[in-house]
Amino acid sequence: MNTVDPARARYERIERLRGDRRLLVGAILASAATLVCGFVTGHGFGEILEQFRTMAIDSVFDDRGDGDPPYRAIWGTFGLLGCFASGCLAGVAVRRYQGRQSGPAFPAVLALAASTLGLWDASREWLPPLAVGVAVDPVFHTDEKWGFWGWLMYYADLWMPASLLLLTLLALWYTVGVSRRHAEMARTRERLLRSGRRVPAEIVDVKLRLGGDESGTRVVGADVTVMFADLAGVRHWVTRRTRDTTIAGAEVLFDPASPADDKKIFVALRRHPALSDWLPAD
Repeated sequence: MNTVDPARARYERIERLRGDRRLLVGAILASAATLVCGFVTGHGFGEILEQFRTMAIDSVFDDRGDGDPPYRAIWGTFGLLGCFASGCLAGVAVRRYQGRQSGPAFPAVLALAASTLGLWDASREWLPPLAVGVAVDPVFHTDEKWGFWGWLMYYADLWMPASLLLLTLLALWYTVGVSRRHAEMARTRERLLRSGRRVPAEIVDVKLRLGGDESGTRVVGADVTVMFADLAGVRHWVTRRTRDTTIAGAEVLFDPASPADDKKIFVALRRHPALSDWLPAD
């Protein structure tokens, strides 16, 4: 028999981890690993791209580099897997350190930036064509002029790193925007936890969200609608999406000065909700 409330024990465990410097150190180390793995991934992708480039700008009888083992492409595969693993670890560590519902997207930016650098570095080592504009056949001497594909791949050392850099900048722009919204939401939540009102709410509707895989259909979350009354007795209905299928009740945190402002309404579906359990508006 357990004499400790599981909900309270969970709350204390989450709050104990929030702000733990060991998590911050782990996030930094995992981010550094993401950078290294991203660079290796870019190098591996660069070797694969060089093979397509060589086929486009040179004859099949050009045997330069045929004896080189494709070790960079193999390491690039391991690097890609490492990016996923270290990026997830960094995201989880930061999420627990900050007490957030979801991890930040910055590991993806780190992986893209390092991959861009790795691809650019690999492209500096690509073999030049035997002749610009012509696929030279050193055996049968049936040279062929380049078409659009040949010219496109000839300049791949320029436009491929540039394209990946553009993708990195777009990801950075998106991440900064998401981070700002999360920071604003966190400030609002913390202010309301100090000066807002917490009231019990009634769950009026639960719509399960289902997901399927090879093992069958399973519940992956729910859209929960709750009803609460503000200080004037006016009833309000709000809906929040949660991935947590453990719903032990409902509590609402709101701003008494603007109880109808959905962005200032947070819903908790657990007893003893931790900071990360307060669900904001989508």
